[in-house]
Amino acid sequence: MLIVKNLRKKYKDFLALKGISYEIKEGEIFGILGPNGAGKSTMIKILTCFHKPTSGTVEINKISIKEKDKIKQLIGWVPQEETFYTNLTVKENIEYFGSLYNISRKEIKSRSEEILKLLQIENKTNSLAGSLSGGMKRRLSLAIALIHNPKIIYLDEPTAGVDPVSRRALWEIIKKIKQKNITILFCTHYLDEAELLCDRIAILRSGEIIAIDTPAKLKKKYKTLEEAFIKLVKYENRKTS
Repeated sequence: MLIVKNLRKKYKDFLALKGISYEIKEGEIFGILGPNGAGKSTMIKILTCFHKPTSGTVEINKISIKEKDKIKQLIGWVPQEETFYTNLTVKENIEYFGSLYNISRKEIKSRSEEILKLLQIENKTNSLAGSLSGGMKRRLSLAIALIHNPKIIYLDEPTAGVDPVSRRALWEIIKKIKQKNITILFCTHYLDEAELLCDRIAILRSGEIIAIDTPAKLKKKYKTLEEAFIKLVKYENRKTS
C-alpha cells in the first residue's frame, strides 16, 4: 500500500529526516510515535505533497508521490489544526470539500450520509462547524478526509485536546474506519491509544526510525509500551550525544 524508502529532508543545514524506510500494508493501522521534534510533521507534509523530499521515494499503490494529482485522490488527511470553514454548516463543508475532488452532488449526498452515520454526527448536519465541540470538530475533519473515498488516511494526533469521553469515542470510530479496509497512518503522543489501535508501531527519534514492531512484541521485550518508548529514545540519545 504505502512504501517509503530512504526518505530524507534537509532544511538548509538541518536534516529533519535521515533516510527513513517503512511499508504499510493495506487495511493496517500503522502508528508513528516520537517526541517533539522527531520529524513526524515533516514526514506528513511530504506524504501529503506539501513538501518535496530532498531524496528518497514514496509510493502509494505503486504510484509515485511525484504524481501529485493521482496521489491526492488516494489520500485523506486529518491535520492537527482545523481546516474546515467555521461559518459553514457540517453539510456545507462536506459538500464544498467533496466538490474539490470533482464528485457529483448526488454522489456527495450519498457518501456524506454514509460517512455521517459512521461517525455518528448525522444529527449535526445543519449545525455551524464553529459551534461544534472539540470531539465533534474532529469527526467533521474525519468526514472531510473520507468524502472522496481515499485508500489511506493520515491522522496527525487526532485526539489531542479532546476530552476523555470524546477521545474514547474517536477510538471506536477509527476502528470502524479500519473495518472499511481503509489503511491508516496514525501519529500520536499517547501510548495507550497506540497500543489499543495500532497493528504495528514505528518509533521516530531525531529524524530516524529506531524501532518497528507490533505493540505486543514491544511489550514482551520491554514489559510495557511506555518502557519500550523511554528506553529506545534514551538509548538513541546516548548514541548521538
